[in-house]
Amino acid sequence: MVDHMGSLKTGYARTGSGRRESYKFAPTSRMRNTFIEPGNDDLDKMIGSMERGIYAKKMGGGSVQPGTGEFNFAVQEAYLVEDGQITAPLKSATLISTGPKVLKEISMVGKDLALAAGMCGSVSGAVPTTVGQPALKVDNILVGGGNA
Repeated sequence: MVDHMGSLKTGYARTGSGRRESYKFAPTSRMRNTFIEPGNDDLDKMIGSMERGIYAKKMGGGSVQPGTGEFNFAVQEAYLVEDGQITAPLKSATLISTGPKVLKEISMVGKDLALAAGMCGSVSGAVPTTVGQPALKVDNILVGGGNA
């Protein structure tokens, strides 16, 4: 995603990604319509292949550091997976990693692509965007939070 200033600094071609909430904010490179294409795997197959992990059924908000790709995202609905079976609900889970690192950890991509309206918040205000992805199996990611 490259806006006018980013193009001048890096030499990359502009992608039209300079956005802002209103005239009160300076434009910056921002998300537009971002999604991961569907793959060939079923969610049941993904869960069945897990020895121990979490199934993050519903994601919440989070943040990304543009320079490093470091992110943290809240999981609104999560379940413990043991020996390929969903065993218990979890709460207060947060997924933490970097974009480049987590992309290398994806081993399965579901066929169930779903798109939704979302918001991208940044120093240039909040702007609407389209987001989405199919189910993903991520083999290694830091999970923070607690469970009572």
